[in-house]
Amino acid sequence: MVSKQVIPVIGLSLTVYGLEEYLALAKGTPVSVMFALHGRLQNQSKMEPMVEALCKLNQHRKHDENYILVVTFDCPNHGTRLVHKLANFAWAEGKYQNPNHALDMWAMVNSTASTVSELIDVLEHYLFGGLERSIVKVWGVLGFSMGGHAAFLAAANDPRITVAIPIVGISDFLSLMQSRLEESNLPASTYLPLPFQNLIAEKMSHLDEKLKSTHLLMLNGEKDDLVKSKYNAPLVQSLRKIHVGKEGYDWKFYLIPGVGHEWCPQMIESSVEWTYQWMVKNTEASKL
Repeated sequence: MVSKQVIPVIGLSLTVYGLEEYLALAKGTPVSVMFALHGRLQNQSKMEPMVEALCKLNQHRKHDENYILVVTFDCPNHGTRLVHKLANFAWAEGKYQNPNHALDMWAMVNSTASTVSELIDVLEHYLFGGLERSIVKVWGVLGFSMGGHAAFLAAANDPRITVAIPIVGISDFLSLMQSRLEESNLPASTYLPLPFQNLIAEKMSHLDEKLKSTHLLMLNGEKDDLVKSKYNAPLVQSLRKIHVGKEGYDWKFYLIPGVGHEWCPQMIESSVEWTYQWMVKNTEASKL
């Protein structure tokens, strides 16, 4: 079983997987770091099956390949950071009714994406101590559901992130919220006000341009009714025209048959393969 260490960084309790084993290797061994972001109504521990699968790559690592570390943290208002339980629910979800669902959800997605970049700024010092140069070869981000939404945004906004794996995530947050509003039969003026819509549109603009040189693996469930894959279609269609790499190799959209808004073995298997190709096997920063 892979080691895990809890490290306080910028007010967060990070869990770092594989660090103990890495520090036992020769100093300066090349390393890659993957952030694994959990979904709404979950916490960082829910990412452990994925984390364990990713860290198994280290067991078969060749001497010239990168070691992989995986980092998790609780997203805003989740897990150890929970302040207001209602804010994590939708407009109408079970016994809960959250009138601020769209605003709360966006704030959590945006904050999570920003946190990844803030951690990249300082994390090497916390993990490896004083360094004369950076030893992290590749930074990556993987996320499930809400974490998947954040993975899109983090990779788009930070050029240091060269690998992204959004799982049942969406690249068009505004369309997702608009569809949920229609399904709930609620007025946009109250629950999705125009100034907020304009803000989201601006923040998410040119996502295709920002991701056109990223090794992006999008995984969606064919039967997912909560985060419908069709809202990734505009990005996929655009990337087919402008991505600098080859579809199916440098970037990929995988719609998994018969799967809803849930984990499945194919998601873990595909993520492990992608991580090996672009974070372990590839020994240079993998931005195209």
